[in-house]
Amino acid sequence: MDSPSSADWPKELTGDLAWTGADFESNTDVFTDKLSSQDIEELNSAIKHFQGNTCVPHMQPTSSTDTCPPALGLSRGHADPTTFPLSQGLAKRLQKVTDHVYNGRGFHRIRGINPSAYTDEECVILYAGITSYIADQRARNIDHIRDRSRAQLSQKLSPLELAKPMTFHTDIDVGDMVSLFVQSTPLEGGDQYLAPIASIYNDLMKRDPEVLRILSENWYWERIHRPGPNQTITRTFNRPVIGFHNNQLQINMAVTFLGANPAIPFSPDAPQLTPERIAALNRVQEAATRVNLRIVPEAGDLLFINNFAVLHARAGFVDSPDDVWNQRYIMRLWLHDSHKGWESAPVLQRKLDETFDLNAAEKAYWTKDEMDKVAPGMRIKQMGISANPDHD
Repeated sequence: MDSPSSADWPKELTGDLAWTGADFESNTDVFTDKLSSQDIEELNSAIKHFQGNTCVPHMQPTSSTDTCPPALGLSRGHADPTTFPLSQGLAKRLQKVTDHVYNGRGFHRIRGINPSAYTDEECVILYAGITSYIADQRARNIDHIRDRSRAQLSQKLSPLELAKPMTFHTDIDVGDMVSLFVQSTPLEGGDQYLAPIASIYNDLMKRDPEVLRILSENWYWERIHRPGPNQTITRTFNRPVIGFHNNQLQINMAVTFLGANPAIPFSPDAPQLTPERIAALNRVQEAATRVNLRIVPEAGDLLFINNFAVLHARAGFVDSPDDVWNQRYIMRLWLHDSHKGWESAPVLQRKLDETFDLNAAEKAYWTKDEMDKVAPGMRIKQMGISANPDHD
């Protein structure tokens, strides 16, 4: 089924992606892989191996003529199964996450890491190493997400950098899997919410199917692009919000780029959203709220989300004024697996070529302090950093 007319749409979508939060509320273990102390030891050894400090246990010399591999001396973008070696058992468990995201419920969580046990650099290596077992393509940089309003920055902050709640959205034009690595949690709030488009579709088909037709129309989009230092251009698109491909419904939605965020207005000559379309976006939020699953993050959690099929949202939060371990801080890395990943629905016209176009040596897998030293206006492709906003 590829972009059928709304008259031919199914009355209901079924399958693993057509879940609601009630399906998991009493059994969060079904989407959680809890790492054991032995797993953590393996990961620690892999970090040391990547840094060139030691052999991993299953690569110890077996005879007097064998030696440990030499110090690797590689940039962090090179962390992969060959440089971050794990046992076959742990590797297979991580690879199952790929199936959960692409062929199952559309999300999965790994729990059991203690970020406070690592340096900032080690956390980046750990994140890059683990994700390399889940997808063979990783984006050009790791984002460091936290409230930056107290930093007295001169530039305008995006919603991502504030403690405000964020509505349901997907990350725009970046790939089919979003991964989040929780470094620390706030004093209050900051819960994550997930809602699959299949269940949103079913909800709207019963309550207000006209909304689905409106979402399948061409909408005017605006996105900011920074091709060079302190250079800004506006990219425009005319494309739908939802579309079918390979018998799967996909969604590409963030209200800012559709003109529905008053704090980030469109260009003066851009067409304004009609009341009908504003109402349709509101109906999506209401449906997502009805079907969503609330996830309470813990430090060390790794969350993987199908970005083409599952919307995510975030509650507002309150950080500790002085305790960094009670301040919300999350690393983010976009992923795509070339063997199991989803093809983007052509009708959605996603521009994906700028997400995975750098080789390992060019990727900016920096710590938050290293990233902060580069002004946003300077974050361009040549530095291995994407400075394009990806959602609200």
